Amino acid sequence: MTDTDTVHTPRPRAVIYTDFDGVINAFPKDRAATAGDGRTFALDGMTYVPADGIAYPVHWSTQLADGMRALVDSGAAELVWLSTWQPFTPALNATLGWDGARVRTAQWYDPVTLTGMRGGKLRTVLRRIAYEDDEATPLPIVWIDDEECTVRAKQLIEAAGPLFPVFAVRPDDRIGISKRQWRLIREFVANPMAFPTVTLDVEPSVTEREGHIGL
Repeated sequence: MTDTDTVHTPRPRAVIYTDFDGVINAFPKDRAATAGDGRTFALDGMTYVPADGIAYPVHWSTQLADGMRALVDSGAAELVWLSTWQPFTPALNATLGWDGARVRTAQWYDPVTLTGMRGGKLRTVLRRIAYEDDEATPLPIVWIDDEECTVRAKQLIEAAGPLFPVFAVRPDDRIGISKRQWRLIREFVANPMAFPTVTLDVEPSVTEREGHIGL
């Protein structure tokens, strides 16, 4: 290779914004009511992750975490944390075996004052839509959140007029991303133009809750 040669990193096919609690970190207390018929990943990972002086128990599927990492390692997807764990994602990366140099963290709220927390995730996605709309080859977007990927959020995304597909995924927080949803996410990354401009997928077993305990 000469000094004038340039190595070009292939542009990913999509960007994935992911929450942690209820998405990768499942809340298995009521899992028996939802886990079955082969639709859930086994939660074979369990540890305590420190944050704000508290060690929080987390449960995850190593198969799912490895699959998400593989999308990044292959160059297929850009992976971005969009979670209230924002100040502590280095600990999450270490726990899941993710390369912190390749997984970004969206700075969507002030962790001291909590300014921007209300509605901040959706605003982050909408800003990315506006950015990609101005790009010559915009990246399709996947947004995974067990609480904020709602019908209302879908309507606001549609109103933003994305010029490329956007896929919002709402898992059941008791099981995290299901096998069915993971298959759809991978299909979207592989061929986003096969999907409608805006898609919302809600796991059928989702129940409305006041919110989950944790970060």
